[in-house]
Amino acid sequence: MIPFFSVVIPTFNSADFLRRSLNSVLSQTFQNIEVIVVNNSSTDHTEDVLDEFQSSRLKRLNVNNRGIIAHSRNKGIEDSTGQWIAFLDSDDTWNEGKLEIVHACIQKHPNHILFCHDEWEILNGKRMKRLRYGPASKNQYETLLFKGNCLSTSATCIRHDTAVETNGFSEAEEFVTAEDYEYWIRLAQVGCFYFLKEALGEYHRHRNNASSDIDKQVQASMAVREYHFQNWIAAFPNKISRIRQARVKMWTSSAHHYGKNQHRKKALYYVTKVLRHSRFYWKAWVILFLLLIRRR
Repeated sequence: MIPFFSVVIPTFNSADFLRRSLNSVLSQTFQNIEVIVVNNSSTDHTEDVLDEFQSSRLKRLNVNNRGIIAHSRNKGIEDSTGQWIAFLDSDDTWNEGKLEIVHACIQKHPNHILFCHDEWEILNGKRMKRLRYGPASKNQYETLLFKGNCLSTSATCIRHDTAVETNGFSEAEEFVTAEDYEYWIRLAQVGCFYFLKEALGEYHRHRNNASSDIDKQVQASMAVREYHFQNWIAAFPNKISRIRQARVKMWTSSAHHYGKNQHRKKALYYVTKVLRHSRFYWKAWVILFLLLIRRR
């Protein structure tokens, strides 16, 4: 039987987290799945953990992705046989009914190419808040491009045929940590997204998360947007003013993130950049004021 879902789990030196993630997948109430663990040459006891799971539904792939997680995800896509691909990072988990609920939603909305649900944020084992993704919009491409990422990889399923036709995740080094965001922008140009308003998984934050590296994440996100800004300008040269406005908001957001995470010099750099281009943008002045008073 062809599996309905191929679950792709990239992993690197996360053996204990991987055990938890695999348990959450293999205990799903929806059973027509295959699970592909893409191991990036781990040097911990990842192989021992995988040996614990004697399941015919579990596949192993060994790769050397050179620090580019997109390569691992793409290898998983390449080796998958399911009709849909569900992504799960090796430190995240799903509710046991997640795939059953998503499957039912796919049956009701067969023309959509991507489904995403909400998650609970878990920090050091403690539930913090509900992460709400979306919303769906009439122009998902523009929403993603101009307002930023609104999806989570571990909460997302995409149609297998679409993943193949769109060549999967970009493996460009400048997009590392935001390669998922870049992919959603491309996917939004070829089909519709559906957002389930149910929290069906847990996004785990801890010191080893790549997403905790604020500088890398901010720079990668800006690189993604600049790349697609250029595509927008080529397609709509008479609307370049919209890109100027979007850049001001992007730099302001970057200044805010840097300031919030004690990267004062970089926060000042971006807030100054904003004020050079838009002297009266009040949000930039607020950030600058906060940076100055915190110095005292």
